[in-house]
Amino acid sequence: MPSVTFLVKSKTNPATIYVRLSVQRGKDYIKKTGFLINPDQWSAKKKEPKPTSPENKNLATDLSTLKLFIENSLNQAQQQGDPINADWLQTQIDIFFKRIDDPNNGQSAFILDLIDYIIQTAPTRKNGRGTLGLSQSRVKSYQTLKTIFTTYQTKTRKHYKAKDIDLKFERLFLDWLMNDRQHKDSYALKLMDNLKAVCNEAKTLGIETSPQLPKLAKGTPEKELPIYLNPQELQQIRDCKITSLQLHNARKWLLLGCHLGQRGNDLLKIDHSDYAYLDNGTPAVTIRQQKTGKIVIVPIIEGLNSEILEIKKTGMPHPVSIQRLNEYIKEVCKLAGINTPTTHTRSVLIDRNGNPIEKDDKGNYEDKGNKRTVKVTLPKYEFITSHVCRRSFATNLYGKLPTTIIKNITGHSTEAMLLKYIGKNEAETALQMVDFLTSKPELIQELNKLNIK
Repeated sequence: MPSVTFLVKSKTNPATIYVRLSVQRGKDYIKKTGFLINPDQWSAKKKEPKPTSPENKNLATDLSTLKLFIENSLNQAQQQGDPINADWLQTQIDIFFKRIDDPNNGQSAFILDLIDYIIQTAPTRKNGRGTLGLSQSRVKSYQTLKTIFTTYQTKTRKHYKAKDIDLKFERLFLDWLMNDRQHKDSYALKLMDNLKAVCNEAKTLGIETSPQLPKLAKGTPEKELPIYLNPQELQQIRDCKITSLQLHNARKWLLLGCHLGQRGNDLLKIDHSDYAYLDNGTPAVTIRQQKTGKIVIVPIIEGLNSEILEIKKTGMPHPVSIQRLNEYIKEVCKLAGINTPTTHTRSVLIDRNGNPIEKDDKGNYEDKGNKRTVKVTLPKYEFITSHVCRRSFATNLYGKLPTTIIKNITGHSTEAMLLKYIGKNEAETALQMVDFLTSKPELIQELNKLNIK
């Protein structure tokens, strides 16, 4: 005959109370109840808390109620011929404690469980490109959210459900992120926006959410001017004297990247085999973008980006890690005199008092701390990383090539995303249109004909 009992395995205080479901010989299923107890207050013989305090008596009542619920559910399941296993037992526990809002889909309403659900189903989720599979960076953003949210739950000593994420929660969470954790406001808002996405997922699953959910994460972070290398600075990089083979190799990658407009990891995979010719004989470079999965073909045009061929002729740069490349191109830009005082955000390691931790002569941090983003004013070369290649390509060609072509090469989904990426707004786009039209009087005449009634 099936039986439901409780047990404590650990002798360490506090210890978890487990429930054991014995269906028949050889079929025992054990799951955590979620209750904790001092092992000294547990009766192994009676399999219940010792009645030595009001708290223990209340706990015994809760366990007795849980036992009755499981037994009733078991009778119903056996009558319907439902399979009884460890998953079934876990579901009954979750239903009893209202951890599951909808028993039919079995999905937990807790934020951490919902994040896990999104991560686990990432390969079959629709993305912004209309295909299946969330990008690695998107999955990583949810993993980061889970880590940070776990820390917040530990701090507040509360486990949050989707319905708990309201305006009051947002205010407290953002305050903790920016003041206690010392995150930049834009990063805090991004985390809050990701949390809102988790709650929206819960809503689609039929899980209760706060009616204030649509009002969350409406803040706009302070806008920063993007860091890029203009044509004059690129010429300084070409002209500067470099004797180090490592830095000479890094300069090749930097110049090549500013012509190809790719992310650092995609750039570093390019070799001789990626060079080809189009049907009309135009040389080109073919790149498969890791993040988007798209194949991008960059034609090589004389007078525009023919330096790509020159780099190939003198020998393709040899492979290097993205971390090393970031270090080397800073040195290259320093030698080239790219040292204009620049105010921008930067990741630093800070101690528990919020003070930056300095690096030693070998470039290692002198102490342990937490990585944070702060705004500082430094020579421009200090902000140069491999990402400057993609942004320099897009910024330098903006207004010279149609934005549709630029976005297809950089991998941006929309023109709006591209304009935001290079720091352009609607007014600048309008001025670009004025410059374009005033340089083509014949086009204005054609447009005027359309206005004649």
